[in-house]
Amino acid sequence: MDVPLNGRWRTLAVGLIVFAFALSSYYFTGGLLKAFDGDLQHTKPVNWLNFYTYVAEAMTEGSVDLRDAGLTGTEHPDLLVADDGSIYLPYGPTPAVLMIPSALIFGVDDPTTPQVEGDTTQWFHAMLVGAMNVVLLWYILRLLGTSRSTKLLLIPFFAFGTANFYSATTGTLWFYNHVTAVMFLMLAIIFLLRGSHPILPAACLGLALLARQPILLAAPVFVYFYIRQAYPTVFTREWLRDRRMLEKIAFFGAALAPFVLILLWYNQVRFGSPFDTGLDEIYDKYNGQVYTIYLKNNFGSERFAEFDLRNLPLHLYTIFLLPPTFEAAPFVPADQWHNGTWLRPSEYGMSVLITSSPFLYSLFVQHTKALRNMCWLAIPIIAIPTLMYYSQGWVQFGYRYLMDYLPFIMILTALGFEQFHTPRSLWIKIALVVLSVAIGFWGRYWGTRLGW
Repeated sequence: MDVPLNGRWRTLAVGLIVFAFALSSYYFTGGLLKAFDGDLQHTKPVNWLNFYTYVAEAMTEGSVDLRDAGLTGTEHPDLLVADDGSIYLPYGPTPAVLMIPSALIFGVDDPTTPQVEGDTTQWFHAMLVGAMNVVLLWYILRLLGTSRSTKLLLIPFFAFGTANFYSATTGTLWFYNHVTAVMFLMLAIIFLLRGSHPILPAACLGLALLARQPILLAAPVFVYFYIRQAYPTVFTREWLRDRRMLEKIAFFGAALAPFVLILLWYNQVRFGSPFDTGLDEIYDKYNGQVYTIYLKNNFGSERFAEFDLRNLPLHLYTIFLLPPTFEAAPFVPADQWHNGTWLRPSEYGMSVLITSSPFLYSLFVQHTKALRNMCWLAIPIIAIPTLMYYSQGWVQFGYRYLMDYLPFIMILTALGFEQFHTPRSLWIKIALVVLSVAIGFWGRYWGTRLGW
């Protein structure tokens, strides 16, 4: 799929335009929303929950102990203090690695003064990565050969109507983690679609794994894609006798393995065991907290295990059914706001059928090509850990765990868009995209207003 030189320059120019559009929109959104409402009593500084910044600073000192960056371990429950006093963040290192150049060039602020906005922030890095995700989505659509109308609709939809928007413009610990994982997962998909050497998609998948561990479950789906491209079914011995296919799979596995080993080593360094991620301790810390809509509506009820099938209905309800909420007007006495209530997002999430309705087109993909099958396999497989997880994401707009497999949903949505090209269907697509973008900005406004 080589592109002529003039085509490459055109691709680069369009990519830069898309990046500049997304980044400038993300950057000014926060400021415009704050200017729109002058009474934002809960607005947080841009370096709030900036812990990956301090991991990056510690890494520049040859350590991952956050004492080296000035933290005490009392700043947030997600910071874990070891028996020897060491302080660790229980998440993967890739987002912090991306921040090392900025930490070296611009420095990192003193964590004891979070009200002072600094030069190196997760917020800006999250916007950079989130804007890059928009570019990568555009390039994937280009590789798929989608029509111009599909590109013109799905690029703004992805940029402002999906969880990428809220995650990139929030930029706190968990959301920066998500956009980073999406970026490397998209790069892996691009190298896969381009037919690049298996080392390249495997390396990108490994970097995504070191941001969000569930993405490791995409590995067998990539292998499926390799086999399915050459053979009508993977359930045959024929490909097992194909030396080139076996070499391709071997290269893929060999390139991915070091990242798995890095993760195990990283766990060993922090928690004394390669299989201890620190999440068990966080689960214990949140005992007694109302961190799900179920616990809110059934206060005092039994909470289920960290990974438990009984958590599945909670996540399915959040993904497909959870509505916005009517709440007393924040910050202002109820008698000064008409009937004293506002329609706003639930802090526990919202149905993606409300926030991102164009996803419905993913259900209409009828052909059975390898790419379509790969996506439908990837979504439930990657979702397995989060669907059983004890938390539905808590303070969020939409459903943030969807980011783990968002690129696959976007591909299916694009294929669905391509199957409907009547004038009537175009107006339906436009209406759904406009609605999702409007809801995205509505969610961003309330997230800013409520200090999420």
